[in-house]
Amino acid sequence: MIVHTRQGDKKYFSLGMHTYIIKKYNSLFEKLLKKYDISQIEVDVLAFLANNPEYQYAQDIVKVRGISKSHVSTAIDKLVKRGYVSRNPDPKNRRFNVLHVEKKAQNIVQDIQEIQHSYNQMSFQDISLDDIVTYHEVLQKIYHNLGGGHDE
Repeated sequence: MIVHTRQGDKKYFSLGMHTYIIKKYNSLFEKLLKKYDISQIEVDVLAFLANNPEYQYAQDIVKVRGISKSHVSTAIDKLVKRGYVSRNPDPKNRRFNVLHVEKKAQNIVQDIQEIQHSYNQMSFQDISLDDIVTYHEVLQKIYHNLGGGHDE
């Protein structure tokens, strides 16, 4: 992308940067994936549920994280079989299942959160809090501009 500024044109390779950032984030989990014999998608789903207890439905993961229904469904099935997540019918609407992170997942969740913390420390070092907030606000605007998150 070329941005025309008062100081002249500036060229940015933002899409390439986003791809690199995601790959770097995922690479931080390689040891954990082997240690627990778990997939990255299972880690993503488990981390989302553990870090966001206000979201309790598979549909929330699909909508907020942008992960396909089939991948979320498969990951939840595997997490339930491992005993990391429970799935119970919603008493208000039995067509939906309420998801809950179980005590058995405590160690892996702690390991995931430590990796996430390390990633955040590494990513945002030497960046001011104001710039971090601005980054997230701009990214959210781009997300909405492209059609994401209209039902949130």
